[in-house]
Amino acid sequence: MAYFRYMANKIVVVAPTYNEEENIAAFIEAVSKYPVALLISDSHSSDKTAQIVKKYKDVYYLDVKKRGLGLGLSEGLNYAVDKLGADILITMEADLSNDISKLPDFIKKVKTADLVIGSRYAKGGGVKNWSWWRRLLSRTANLTLSVISLTFNISEFTNLYRAFDKKVWEAIKDKVSVHKDWLFVPAFVFEALGTNFKIVEEPYIFLDRFGGRSKMKTVSYAKDLLRYAIKFRLERSAPFFKFLVVGGFGFFINTAVLIIGVNLGMVPANSGMLGAEFAIISNFILNNLWTFSDRKVTTPVEIIKKFIPFNVLSFGSAVIQFIFLKIGELIFGLEHYKASLWYMLFYVAGVAVGLVWNYIMYSKVIWKKKNK
Repeated sequence: MAYFRYMANKIVVVAPTYNEEENIAAFIEAVSKYPVALLISDSHSSDKTAQIVKKYKDVYYLDVKKRGLGLGLSEGLNYAVDKLGADILITMEADLSNDISKLPDFIKKVKTADLVIGSRYAKGGGVKNWSWWRRLLSRTANLTLSVISLTFNISEFTNLYRAFDKKVWEAIKDKVSVHKDWLFVPAFVFEALGTNFKIVEEPYIFLDRFGGRSKMKTVSYAKDLLRYAIKFRLERSAPFFKFLVVGGFGFFINTAVLIIGVNLGMVPANSGMLGAEFAIISNFILNNLWTFSDRKVTTPVEIIKKFIPFNVLSFGSAVIQFIFLKIGELIFGLEHYKASLWYMLFYVAGVAVGLVWNYIMYSKVIWKKKNK
């Protein structure tokens, strides 16, 4: 591994450890066959792990005084980037459960992707030497996380074997580093999914540890994991639920103007357009102050500059509503259409389609998050 310092892209494998004296020597020798540097981020092991690691001159050793997988990973990754100048980071277990022969595949794939997740459940992956209970628990956990995160192209959230560009770590480390234990591992994926980074999977066969014993408290971890995932989803979905509340109030305004206008003799399509404009004004005020309050504008100039494009884009939903109402008018004839209240059905259909349009325009264009 001595030639690591002369590589164009510095690749550092960060392996968190705690009492791995039975596996660490074999792990180091296996990793040493590949063009990477190895950093052992040790949670102050009470066995001979540190003594064994220090026998290898080309292996970096970091003594993390406090224990916790997440803490060991956070400090190890920061050390790899800040002290070793790593461009590419790879995390993996030191218990020989991760297939080290797959390192070249991870390195090759990370050249065209930002984050490569080692997956036991993607096509070509698998698990050996596990009981049916551990298989069921792991598979259920990952399927549950896929559903909660609404990400069905990722099959693995709870496995540590990953390769990623340092910019991924720099983008999410503040949010991920708060997890000092095993929650760090799934949280890393959840936070990465909220970015614009390219994420792919690399299948591999997972083997049960060869020596020592697992430090994970399975039941406690499963409960914490589910609690974290649900909280994450609720927080990420909060703007959408707020948007629905604001949209409901706008719908009330739009509907009231529509009905009043029709009763005063207006054509439903025209009355609907007028109601839509009143709803647009209401939506802008409430979305700016509440739904997207983290991105709100406050000065008169900013408000005018944002309201003009908001009104233009929101009018797309008004046009959708107008088209639906006009279609109903052409089908039933104006007088029958107004008298039978068929126009309300077409109105609701138009509003539903316009709702999707509005949310996309509001969150992705009008109140688009600025990159840091």
